[in-house]
Order: sequence, then structure tokens, then C-alpha cells
Amino acid sequence: MAYIRQLESGLWAATVRTPAGRITETRELKGSVKAWADGIETDIKRGEFLDPRLAKHTVGEVWEKFGGARKLEQASRKRDASTWKNWVAPRWEQIPVGSILKPDVRAWVNDLDEQLGPKKAWTTIAALNVLKAALELAVDAGWIRANPARKVKPPEPPRHVDRVIDAEEEAELLARLDELFPDRRDARPFVEFLLDTGVRWEEAAAVRKEAVQLRTGLVVIGPVMERDGTIREYPKGKDEFHPVPVGPDLLALLRPLVLATPAGGLVFTASLGGPMRYPTWLRRVWKPAVEPLAEPRPTPHDCRHTYGTRLADAGLALHDRMALMGHSDVRSGQRYTHSGDRRFDAAREALKRARSGS
Repeated sequence: MAYIRQLESGLWAATVRTPAGRITETRELKGSVKAWADGIETDIKRGEFLDPRLAKHTVGEVWEKFGGARKLEQASRKRDASTWKNWVAPRWEQIPVGSILKPDVRAWVNDLDEQLGPKKAWTTIAALNVLKAALELAVDAGWIRANPARKVKPPEPPRHVDRVIDAEEEAELLARLDELFPDRRDARPFVEFLLDTGVRWEEAAAVRKEAVQLRTGLVVIGPVMERDGTIREYPKGKDEFHPVPVGPDLLALLRPLVLATPAGGLVFTASLGGPMRYPTWLRRVWKPAVEPLAEPRPTPHDCRHTYGTRLADAGLALHDRMALMGHSDVRSGQRYTHSGDRRFDAAREALKRARSGS
């Protein structure tokens, strides 16, 4: 039973015995303080009690105390740390977690969206996701009952229009790479590898010498290059290690590079020999190379889309396309393995026809 009394100041105070010890609340009205006490006692009876004092901890305290408990890849952790510092902390670091309401979060998202504009919607989305993660940690810690950011809708990100690079554009792109960056592994050989295999940028950048089978013309895809230049030794998402075929022209281009690569070394490296970093490569190599191409200019990922489109146009079966591109939907049993070598030959022939225009 709560102990309610009026203080000399005229305020009313209620003290409740809880599993966390005695807690006291002071308010102007007796009815208000009684309602608070009744609510605490009801929560205790239901086994739903949360110490209201914990809700006075700030979002910054949650992030500092529990942020490291989330299971994230190294690159994702660095990205979230940057998002926290630049976009979340300035607004929320000093705010008690128990005082945040859904309309507060929605207003902040709207302000960010207006400030950054639609072209940077992904920044707003990332900021909201970090705040959601911080408040979810507060829920898990028993500091608040519900996450006020959980159902706040993010802005619509700009839609990416898949772009197919046709045979003429491919020839122009590769010629420009030869012109701008002669004898560089991260220029023509790398881009031609993206176009000829359909692998993701981060998979191609992590290809080591031992993954390239010069005799069979196959490359085993699996490890992933993070944006900071570190390598994750297992495949992206739920994908699996899988081989991709390489055409004879690209194989001839790769052969001297592979033979000159030390054991365990990367086949594709930055200009000074270290691992490639996507933001730097995109700015210094890709964007100058695609400058003459028609708008919208292709992205590196459009090399993958181009590869898949060429295979589809050539009539390659869906399950073979999925296996060649490493889609995680192809899993169980050896359902499609019987088409292995034929699949590789069909892919090489499809790309040959696409380039010749026949």
C-alpha cells in the first residue's frame, strides 16, 4: 500500500515499496500522485514492474553502456558510430529515454529529411535506425517498456533504376579505362571482371590468387571486401561459396596478374598495391570512366545487372542464372549440380553473343 502525504511545501508525495526498493514521486495534486502509485503497484502485481528511475538515463548513456553489445560486422559498427556522432547524438544524447514520445521521433525524422533532402534519404534512414537500435537496447535493459521509435516510418529512399550496359557502352567504358588508368589492376581488368562474372564489387575486390583456376577458367567467389579495406572471410548475407566462369579474353588478361600475385595475395589491388576501398575507387576510377556514357550513368552494381540480363536474354534457365550469380535461394540438395559444366559454357556463350550483337 502506497504511503501518501502532503509536504510542508504543499506538494503531495507518494512512496511505494518495489522490488528495486522504495521509490517516491512528488507532484502538485494528490490525485496525480495517487494515480502514479496505483500504476506502480499494478505493474508489480502483474510482474511488469520497471523501476521508473531507470527511465531517467539518457540515450547517450544507453549507447555508451550497451552499444557494443550488438552483433555487427566491423564495417557496420564503424558506420553506426559515425551516424551516431553526426546525426543522432546532437539531438538525443542528453535526452532521458523515458521522456521520448513517438511524435518527438517523427518530428526529428521530418526535420532531417527536410534538411538533407531526398537525395540523402539513406542518411536519414540510417540515423533513424541507430536511434531505434539505442532505444531497443533500453527496452532490453528494462529501462523503458516500449521503443517509441519502433513504428516511425522512414522517408522513401530514392529508387535505383537498374541500368543495362550495352555492348557499345561496354567497349567505350573499357577503352576509357585503358586510356585513363593503363596497367592498373583496379581499372580495366577489375571492371571487365565485374562485367564478365556478375559478381558484386565487394566480392571481386576480395578475390585471392588461389580462388582463380586458370586451367578450368573458373573463379571461386566467397570472401567480401569491407569498405574499410578489411576482408570478411565468409560470403555476403546467406550466400555460399560458388564458382563463376571466366571467358577466354578475360582469362588471358587475368593470367599474368594471377601469376604475378604472391600466395594468398589479392588479384585486384589499389594503385599503390594495397586493398581496394570502395569510396576511393568509386570517386577516382569509376566516375571518371563512365563520364562519357549516357545518363543515367551506370553504377558498379549495374555490371551485375547487365550480366544477369545478358544471361536471361540468351535463354539461360532461371536456376542456372541464380547459381551463377550466387543467389542464396539455390540451396538444398544437389538439385542443379548436374548442369554444372554446361552452365559455365552457356554463360560464356551468352556473354560472347551479347558483346558481338548477334
